[in-house]
Amino acid sequence: MDNVETHSNWHDGITKQIGLLEETLDRHNYRRYKIDMLQCLANRIDQFSSECGQCQMFKEDVATLVQDASNISQMPTREGRKQYLKSMNSIVGHLQKQHKLVTEGYYIGLGVAIGSGIGVAIGVAMDSIGSGIPIGVGVGIAIGAALEAKAKKEDRIICPSQTKTATTSRRNLVFIGILVALLLAGVLAFILVNRSS
Repeated sequence: MDNVETHSNWHDGITKQIGLLEETLDRHNYRRYKIDMLQCLANRIDQFSSECGQCQMFKEDVATLVQDASNISQMPTREGRKQYLKSMNSIVGHLQKQHKLVTEGYYIGLGVAIGSGIGVAIGVAMDSIGSGIPIGVGVGIAIGAALEAKAKKEDRIICPSQTKTATTSRRNLVFIGILVALLLAGVLAFILVNRSS
């Protein structure tokens, strides 16, 4: 059975307006005003609005953001852009807190941070902090990537990347290469430190 998503009339109208932004904004402003994220926010707000009063209210905010994106790009001001991004972040924060969604890369970043701390502890235990940190970071990245894949499978990423399979495969190979390099650097540093002792 095909999983066909149905959207509200509000969503269809917002998507049309965002489509016009895609045609009128140059590449720089398209990225600067995070139009892809704006479309993802519209998708998620539409998804949850029938059961969440706050999401229902955010529909008006999303419509305002779409309007602001076209106006701000014609007369860009620092304050206007700051307010625009603050509104987007408010919606993202609600989706994270209330609906348990995450931004793409969240678990990998968390894994690196925790892995660094664990790496320092491993390094202290091995009498070589320099070799423990890459090992900890490597393990943290691996765990973060696994959690990221799980979140993507459960459709809990607010705005999953729409990249093609070849690009994703290439990114995965680069990621695995970095992970292996970090682990080898840690082991090599440990060997060199112990050899000189």
